[in-house]
Amino acid sequence: MKNNIAKGSWQAQIWKELLSGECVTNPLSYIRGNAARFMGKYQSSFYSLLGRAEKAGYKISVERGPRGGYWKATYQLISCPIQKVA
Repeated sequence: MKNNIAKGSWQAQIWKELLSGECVTNPLSYIRGNAARFMGKYQSSFYSLLGRAEKAGYKISVERGPRGGYWKATYQLISCPIQKVA
């Protein structure tokens, strides 16, 4: 089955971490240097990844950061869609 969730290497790394069961801290909080100029594109990319995952049947929990926001929020895959076996 083709993986249509992650598009590009940045999303693929995040998706790999989620699939392995790891808690992922909002990856936007780690963007520095010249990449920070494109924060809006990274933000859109990250939320697109989460949207495609949820549309495909994956459930992702979000625990907001220490001040109640999303900057240091953690994301974790809590359930996967059921695959039909032929």
